[in-house]
Amino acid sequence: MAIDLHENIAGVRPRDVKDANRSEHMRMLDRQLLGLFISRAAASGVTVDEFSDFMENHVNALQRASEEHPVPLNERIDKAAARYRWA
Repeated sequence: MAIDLHENIAGVRPRDVKDANRSEHMRMLDRQLLGLFISRAAASGVTVDEFSDFMENHVNALQRASEEHPVPLNERIDKAAARYRWA
């Protein structure tokens, strides 16, 4: 059976598949973040010319909100990381 199936082996290592999946997931998250920023800017009446400054200011505001969050950042990152198994 192994001999018969040998010709169907793609030669792709599991690590390569995991890396590709992780990269695609990060690209998906980036697209979602950008979409959320655009929606948030639109809700705030931000123009195209103001968008870059809006993003910078909003990232700073989010950083402050993260620092003021009652759950420590390391705990939140650990919880999020536990949802992913790339290794």
